[in-house]
Amino acid sequence: MARNIGSGEAIVDILQQEQVTHLFGIVGSSFLDILDSLYDKQTIEFVGTRHEQGAALMADGYARVTGKPAVCIATNGPGVLNLSYGVGSSFVAHSPVVYIAPSASRDHQNRDSTQEFDQVSLFKPITKAAYSVNKVERIPDAIRQAFRIATSGKMGPVLVDIPRDVIAGTSLDIDDLSVDQYRPNSNRTRGDRELVSSAVQEIQQSKQPVIVAGGGVNWSLAADQVMQLAELTGAAIVTSYGRADAVPNDHPQFLGHLGRLGAEEAISAIQQSDLIIAAGTRLGQSTTFYDNRFIPEGAKIIQIEIDPKELGRNYPITVGIEGDVKSVLEDILEGLQGSGELNLDWKTTVLSQHVARNTRLDTELTIDSYPMKPQRVYAELRKVMPRDAIIALDAGLAPNFGQDRLVFNEPRTLISPLDLGGLGFSFPTAIGAAFGAPDRHVVNFNGDGGFLFNAQEFETAVRYNLNLISVVMNNDCWGSEKAYQKYAFNERYVGADTINPRYDKYAELFGGKGYYVDKIEDIAEVFQDALRVGKPSIIEIPTDPDEMPRPARLAEVQSNS
Repeated sequence: MARNIGSGEAIVDILQQEQVTHLFGIVGSSFLDILDSLYDKQTIEFVGTRHEQGAALMADGYARVTGKPAVCIATNGPGVLNLSYGVGSSFVAHSPVVYIAPSASRDHQNRDSTQEFDQVSLFKPITKAAYSVNKVERIPDAIRQAFRIATSGKMGPVLVDIPRDVIAGTSLDIDDLSVDQYRPNSNRTRGDRELVSSAVQEIQQSKQPVIVAGGGVNWSLAADQVMQLAELTGAAIVTSYGRADAVPNDHPQFLGHLGRLGAEEAISAIQQSDLIIAAGTRLGQSTTFYDNRFIPEGAKIIQIEIDPKELGRNYPITVGIEGDVKSVLEDILEGLQGSGELNLDWKTTVLSQHVARNTRLDTELTIDSYPMKPQRVYAELRKVMPRDAIIALDAGLAPNFGQDRLVFNEPRTLISPLDLGGLGFSFPTAIGAAFGAPDRHVVNFNGDGGFLFNAQEFETAVRYNLNLISVVMNNDCWGSEKAYQKYAFNERYVGADTINPRYDKYAELFGGKGYYVDKIEDIAEVFQDALRVGKPSIIEIPTDPDEMPRPARLAEVQSNS
């Protein structure tokens, strides 16, 4: 039955139907009708941030951890412009985020009015869809369409541009619909049966298979199917870059991740493989570098992707299956019934490499040099990190060491900037994760430079008393860029060094807890105290500025230098 209500209330009603619990943004005059409609609602909390970029990244973090659509809002003009990095982040991660973007009133558009620009055109390249609502009556369908697009197929962000006067509309009819009446609640599309049969045949003929588990495994919660396939076929399990949480790391056939600072055991296994099962991954640049340093030229590839345009896009494939990775793997496992355990010799090698990787990481507990190496910091924290902790890693050198050195045994517990590689990412996304999983410990790792990109959001974390620990590894430089200048430009450093405040003092200024740790033996104890303290905290750890591994893309710089 239709009800006649105002535009702001209609938007809030649809968010309630979608079971949205948090709306991230900064109060703005362009959407006060929406905020006023929240005043009497107890189901949606408006999370007021200190910068729109922080709000957009929080929504991204919330969506990644919960697997549910998140919502962010910003005022028109500069507020919407500030969303762009966070929108790009959710686009790269395929996070289902709906961005509500108020715009200039219809009478003022195309007149260079105050805070007016073409928001839809700007955001189209970094969203699944971006469109404008041109009349009040279209609001319900436009918002529902945004959730439909954001959550279907390969998920991603959607931006809905709504003029200020449309948001302030006083009368429209809205039907009370349940979510399943206007959008599907499942992405479980199955693969073509003939292609599945071809994949089964290739797997049965392989001798040294490797499964590359990507983001699709996490979104589909397909870790069990990956492990079952590995156990049946003897395959090594490796993960794509930034997806080390796709399968439990304590599985005896897990060898680590590929890409920058990737696990040497994972790299060795895939270099020896005769069949690669690319499960829910497009085999992108940060994972493969688009060459054959990891992916053997002669290896066959079975690729499973929900987005058909990614099939065979970066490497020639033997079998390409469009579909949900969990559903496709279930069908492959069914097809392998009766095959018995395959490739027992290869499986023995894989099991030994899992042990070798753990031994390699444990040896880093003996690194006693000062300033501290990031490797030793992670080795100490690995001993005391809660098993179900959600970990956000920033871009940059020090956080990237964590991808191979922290342990992820539950899905959706690693949040990373992936191929976007943007600094300032991890802290606000960790805040969003803390809202999405309030009963979990959330830890974010940052370099000294990256943390300052969105450090103002520490006030947001304190205001909402979030269960959040920020580790800042301070090497007083832009480490990734300095590494390029070291290896490609003969240590001719320009703009690479910084001067920083004491981050522990910064935390205390905002009402949080601050720690400064310059002794190895204190790291674990301080971290355990931060877990118990009951308020947001910052742990500053000075680290070695000379710890700069050779960059993975060094050749791209050297060819032009």
